[in-house]
Amino acid sequence: MIRKFDRYLIRQVLATTIFAVVLLSGVLVFGNIFKQIHEILVERGAGISFLWIFSIQLLPVSLVFTIPWGFLAAVLLVFGRLSGDQEINALRSSGMSLVRIAAPVILIGLALSILCLWLNATVSPRSKGNLKQMLYNELKSDPNRLLDPSVVQSRLKGQRIYIEERDKNNSLRGFHFYQIDDENPGSLPLAYVYADHVVPPAEIIPGSDRIDLRLTGAYLEKYNRDANLQSAWADKIEPWALPLEEDEKRRPKPKHLDNGQIAELLNDPPEELNQEALNKYSFEAIRRYSFSLAPLALCLVGIPLALTSRRKESSAGIGLSLLVAFCYFLFTILAKEMQSANFEASLASLWLPNIICLGLGIILFQRATRSA
Repeated sequence: MIRKFDRYLIRQVLATTIFAVVLLSGVLVFGNIFKQIHEILVERGAGISFLWIFSIQLLPVSLVFTIPWGFLAAVLLVFGRLSGDQEINALRSSGMSLVRIAAPVILIGLALSILCLWLNATVSPRSKGNLKQMLYNELKSDPNRLLDPSVVQSRLKGQRIYIEERDKNNSLRGFHFYQIDDENPGSLPLAYVYADHVVPPAEIIPGSDRIDLRLTGAYLEKYNRDANLQSAWADKIEPWALPLEEDEKRRPKPKHLDNGQIAELLNDPPEELNQEALNKYSFEAIRRYSFSLAPLALCLVGIPLALTSRRKESSAGIGLSLLVAFCYFLFTILAKEMQSANFEASLASLWLPNIICLGLGIILFQRATRSA
């Protein structure tokens, strides 16, 4: 039976949660935009409409983190205020147990965990894939941007381009091209091309799959199959093709596939994927299930923490939510770092934050009950 207090508590928690999620999502979304503002606005010259769509696609990715964090902050603030105003003691005097008082909020935590599961397993991976495709399509709409001087161009996967300057005749001086392995960021470039002077075509057609350049004073380096470095000089190379098409044979990363696609891949694994590669897909799918329980797990810890702290200050609730959320997210990060070393142990550690929160919540509820 829903009592008047239940409705009051639900309104307070939901209103505070929505406010916290909106605030935190805004910070994360705009933080990611400003992080890439040089690439999107300066390097790519994108308009406001592109930034708006980019922000919408970023929102589901940020909600995966802001919903648990915002809900935890709301629980700490609301229950901290109720505890400080002695409303919890009044309810306890009327015969309600702490578990009964907290029951509506725990149900909200369960509902938010189901919402997070949908976001984690379906919406967020698709949004990440859409973001990648948006940036690539924006580049292909005007390939000339790849030839802007004094900017490190990094939008094409596996390629880095840097041009020192452009002269009055639209020719390029100091052309540097690197082919790199994005899977191993610290590794040496797979190939390198340098040219003293580069003449681009008179017109670069939007949507084309390559740019044919004329190189003068060119130097080339490349590793062969035996990992031996081969180099060559050329007075002129015409044409030298700068590819714009991404490698369609490249397997999508686990973070860009939803759980249904990952399940299909694991049921019928491609021959070129070894067991270590398949483990990455399995780990990503299980991580999403585990991380989706964050609202419920953090709620079980947050309620008794707020009751025992008995503080009204908003800063105290926010600070406490930062600490608890940081510890929870830290376990997930450590599990990912353990993946390559010990796959089974990393899978077990994915569930460890939820188990710890459940056990700690039970202990704290018992202590709060005795102290009340």
